[in-house]
Amino acid sequence: MGMGEGLLGDLVVLELAEGVAGPYCGKLLAGLGAEVIKVQPPPADPVRNALPEFLHLNTAKKSITLDATTEAGVALLHRLAEQADLVIGERPWPTLTREDLIQVAVSWYGQTGPYRDYRASEFTAFAMSGFAHLTGNSDREPLRPNFNLAQYQGGLHAATGAMAALMYRDATGLGQLVDVAIVEAACFAHGAMAPYLNLGVVYRRAGTRNLNFNPKYQYPSVTLPCKDGHVHVHFAPSDPQLLALLMEEPRLAGPDLWSEPMGHADEFDELCLPWLARHNRKEVVERAQELRHPFTEVLNVAELFQDQQLIARGMLVELDHPGVGRVAHVGPPVRPQAAPWRMARAPLPGEHNEEVYCDRLGLSGEELGRLREQHVL
Repeated sequence: MGMGEGLLGDLVVLELAEGVAGPYCGKLLAGLGAEVIKVQPPPADPVRNALPEFLHLNTAKKSITLDATTEAGVALLHRLAEQADLVIGERPWPTLTREDLIQVAVSWYGQTGPYRDYRASEFTAFAMSGFAHLTGNSDREPLRPNFNLAQYQGGLHAATGAMAALMYRDATGLGQLVDVAIVEAACFAHGAMAPYLNLGVVYRRAGTRNLNFNPKYQYPSVTLPCKDGHVHVHFAPSDPQLLALLMEEPRLAGPDLWSEPMGHADEFDELCLPWLARHNRKEVVERAQELRHPFTEVLNVAELFQDQQLIARGMLVELDHPGVGRVAHVGPPVRPQAAPWRMARAPLPGEHNEEVYCDRLGLSGEELGRLREQHVL
C-alpha cells in the first residue's frame, strides 16, 4: 500500500518512462496522491535533472537509480514490481506477469501495427496525425504547434487509461496492459476525424480563423491584431450585427455579409482592422463585451501570471529545490474537492534509494553500497 495522501493515496506506481508523455502521466497520478517511484538509469545527469521541464514533469515523485539492463537490476525491478500497483513505461515488461498488475505503455505508435518499433518526435506526431496539415495559414506550409503538445496529450490519455484500469481491477481483481500511442492522442486532440468520417469534410489550414468552410457558418471567429497585440474577435450569438456598432463601421451590418458570413471572411477582417488598430486589447475586450460580443485578449506566457483569474486560482506555486533554489511551478491542473492536489518538488537523482531499497525491500546498507560499486544503482 502506498504512503501518500489524496484520492490515490494507496497507489504505488513504478515509472520507467523517459521523455514527456510517460512522466506526465506519472505527474498526474502523483499530484492525485499516488506514491510514484521514478526509476532512472545510473549515473543520472544532474544538468538534465535541473531543466525546467524535468522539474515540472516530476513534482511529488520519488527517485531511485537502477540499471535494468543488468541481472541484479532486473531482479530488483521485479521485487519492486511485486509491491507496485502500476508500471509506466514505453514498452510493457513481458516478465512482469502478476495477474493484478497494471502496465501502462506510452509510445509514439503503440504496441501493435507496422510502425510499432519506429522512433518518432513531436513533429513526427503532428505530421502523422494530420495536426500539422490543419495548423498555419492556408497559403503557407503546414506548421507544428510549439512545445510538446502531442506528448502531453499522450500522457493525459495514459493517466485516464490507468485510472479506468484501476476501476476495472477493483471490480474484477485483474490487471491489464493499457496501450497508448502519442500519434493517436494527437489525432483525438484536433477533432477533425469525425467530420471527415461522417461528412467527407477534409479541413485545411485557416490561420487563426475558426475551422469551418461552410459559407453560411457564423463569422467572425478569428484572431486579429490591435494596437498593442492581438484579440480573438467573435460574433455575438444574440445579435451579431451589433458588430457594426462596436466597430463604428455601418458596412458590418450589411445583410449580404450575414447571409453567408464565412463566405465574406476576408471582408469582415478588412472592415474590423481599422477600429482594432486604434484601440488596445483591454479597451477592445471591454467594449466588445458590453455589447455581448465574447472577445478575448491573447496573452503571452508572462502575462498569464499577471491575470487576475489565474492569480485567484493559485496557478503560481514556488517550491524550494536543493539543486536549483527557488523554483516556480504551475499550480494544480485539477482540484478534487475531497483531497488537495499534492505539490512537492521534483526529486534529486537517486534521492530515495535508501528509503526504497532498504526500507521497502529490506536491503542492508552493505548491500546497497555493493550495488553502487557495481553500478547497478
